[in-house]
Amino acid sequence: MIETLAALLTPTIAAIAIVIAFLQWRTAHQKVMLDLFERRMKIYDHVHEILSYYWTNDGNLVGFNASKKLTAAYADSRFMFGEEVAIAIESLKGLVYQLSSLKNKLNKVDAEGAERDKLVDLIIDLEREIDRWPIQFSALCLPYMKMDQKRVRTPFEWFCDRNRIRLSYDDQRVGTGLQQPIGCDDTGHARADRYSR
Repeated sequence: MIETLAALLTPTIAAIAIVIAFLQWRTAHQKVMLDLFERRMKIYDHVHEILSYYWTNDGNLVGFNASKKLTAAYADSRFMFGEEVAIAIESLKGLVYQLSSLKNKLNKVDAEGAERDKLVDLIIDLEREIDRWPIQFSALCLPYMKMDQKRVRTPFEWFCDRNRIRLSYDDQRVGTGLQQPIGCDDTGHARADRYSR
């Protein structure tokens, strides 16, 4: 009897060590994901700060300054996001430069005339495009920024989920008198009371 218990002790300790190693890996993985999220969020916020500062009267960044700051954000984004996010930042840089250029031309044009009206229309179109840009940018960043880690399920919840999957393949279960495992409801989910029927 003691030899049997001694023989079972080694696999039990090994199983516990595997569980502890898995939980440590999961914790380390979640920390890496959180660090990556924070670095990406910093770039995301930096781009939005540049854009909001550009629109404010007190900021009034000229195209050159905005382009310089957006170039830095573009360089950082290439390592943290996919290419589509970097391309979006580059497109914003082009829009800001175009808008600044058109505003400079508008200041040099006569107070009235067809050329001024044409410039005003182009500026309004560019401003509308820049207004829509943050929504498109957020949609591009969303897959990279999602923090979809859920709480760790208990072994009992995992068992009930596995049981529900198993039961989904059992078309003949209804009317056969099969009993659910203790603590699971008719769909295989964990019941709150966890008592058998």
